[in-house]
Amino acid sequence: MIKRDLYYERIPTKSLREDVRFLGNSLGNVIKEQEGKNFYNLVEKIRKLSKANKIQKRSYKKISSEIKSINPKNTYKLARAFNHFMNFINLAESIDASRQLNQYENKIDSKNQKNIFIEEIFEKLFKNKKVNNNKIYSFAKNLNIGIVLTAHPTEVKRRTLIQKYHKITEILEDRELFKDHSSKIKSLNKKIHDEFTIIWNTDDLKRSKPSPADEARWGLAIIEDSLWETVPKVYRRLNEIFLKNMGKGLPKNFNPIEFGSWMGGDRDGNPNVTSKITKEVLLLSRWEAAKLYEKELTKLIRSYSMKKCSKKIQKLTGKSFEPYRVFLRPLRDKIRYTHRAIEQFIVNKKPLDYNKLLNSKEEILKPLRIVRESLEENQSENIASGELLDLMRRSKCFGINLAKLDIRQESSRHSQLINELVKKKINLNYLKWSEKEKIKFLSSKMKKKSNFIKNFNFKNKENKEVWSTFKILSEEPPECLGAYVISMTSSASDILSVLYLQKESNIKNKLRVVPLFETLDDLINAKSIMASLFSLKWYRDLIKNKQEVMIGYSDSSKDAGKICASWHQYKAQEEIIKIAKKYKIDVTFFHGRGGSAGRGGGANSSYFKISTARYS
Repeated sequence: MIKRDLYYERIPTKSLREDVRFLGNSLGNVIKEQEGKNFYNLVEKIRKLSKANKIQKRSYKKISSEIKSINPKNTYKLARAFNHFMNFINLAESIDASRQLNQYENKIDSKNQKNIFIEEIFEKLFKNKKVNNNKIYSFAKNLNIGIVLTAHPTEVKRRTLIQKYHKITEILEDRELFKDHSSKIKSLNKKIHDEFTIIWNTDDLKRSKPSPADEARWGLAIIEDSLWETVPKVYRRLNEIFLKNMGKGLPKNFNPIEFGSWMGGDRDGNPNVTSKITKEVLLLSRWEAAKLYEKELTKLIRSYSMKKCSKKIQKLTGKSFEPYRVFLRPLRDKIRYTHRAIEQFIVNKKPLDYNKLLNSKEEILKPLRIVRESLEENQSENIASGELLDLMRRSKCFGINLAKLDIRQESSRHSQLINELVKKKINLNYLKWSEKEKIKFLSSKMKKKSNFIKNFNFKNKENKEVWSTFKILSEEPPECLGAYVISMTSSASDILSVLYLQKESNIKNKLRVVPLFETLDDLINAKSIMASLFSLKWYRDLIKNKQEVMIGYSDSSKDAGKICASWHQYKAQEEIIKIAKKYKIDVTFFHGRGGSAGRGGGANSSYFKISTARYS
């Protein structure tokens, strides 16, 4: 496997050395221009002392003595110089790693390569005679991978600088491509110099605490800058594997990846995440999605100048020399309206007509299917499987708001709300009831069509906010919403409470309710909690025999240490699977690999979901 720190952990390649030397010289020239020769000489002196320290440890005292003698202003600038240099080395390493991956993929029958790619994994499966090819195909087409962007703003770098680093990466890649063209290299070198000058004169840090809306913008930026382009490429590579090994591609509706988000939805311990913020974030994500779809549709409309089309399109567009353009414009116009109307609402508070907005991904997919069928009918399968198919796959993956918003709330907040209701309505204390009494009460209310809360005016501020969140959720398109995660789940009634509140708030398409077992005690009790739920036939019918369970890693590790927590996390999953098998329920485990050990770019910083097979 190629190591992450290529420059220090292995012998660097010639190309990597050249890139690092070039970037170091370019940064040095900018520092000399902007800060003067004296400061540049200081940077060089510290750099050479640091380099010598790798060989002779005694030189550390010289570095320490030199830095202590520098005034605070220059110390700050010195730290910035080395910080930027290390960031640029990381960029060079990434490009070199990509360069080596490309070389690897172009090599045939190399015995010394140890890297593992998607292709190799499936190739080995296909060569394994014990596994039937049709079984592999069936498994692949039914893949279901949920990736959740969490609400932990651990990225220190400003997005402005990250975008600059992307630009530098593109320039370095172009330098590799045009290395034999001196005039082109000269132009690219000037671009690097200009970018370095801008970076040196740009503030490195965020100067204000990010709001929940800011966090959401960050998450949407990740999708726009990276995932939007990556997802179709991954699907295409998987498809090529099956074409090569089985002579047939994956289904055209193949969509194994789905994105979720906690940004603007995770209110557990964060009073700044209110129902108003949730509404704003949902609109922001729809605005961003509409912007991206409009851009892709405009590209298709400009490209599809063909006259030859199906009778269906011809009937809809009339006599036209550009039927595909005529057919796709109304969809593009609706998406454009969605983008502009939401922007005017957010920025200028202009009234928003929700009925005129794009409200379902099917509104995108339906016309695109008609275009695809027309192209296939008219000997243009190659065009149908290009940018059009990429856009269809994006639509299925990202929907109308790029990532479905999950809601997370602490279990006691729901109990407090129900307690205020019960006290006012029947003059009893819900919080003092036994677990059996709570389940009986909630079960009876779930089975009745009438609304117990109808027109109830909550007095408690916190309860009013919780109820407001449920009312907001009832107004949103179902496609925009994911799961309702209950943190600190310690009883079956915690789960039933959320189902009950969804019913009372008239949420037509119920959010799946996900218990989060995160403390050591909760993990130990998870088996009995899920058993008491699964034993209720009406509950099994309501969830259609599909249950999602979230396993927490942070709090359990704090409670008992990593080893003990890991054992109980594993044990809880095994026990839940055993119970699910008894009641023939599909289980999806949502792994919340958060906490101090996992965040900040570590291997455990992503939240992900794994679906089990059906147990019968």
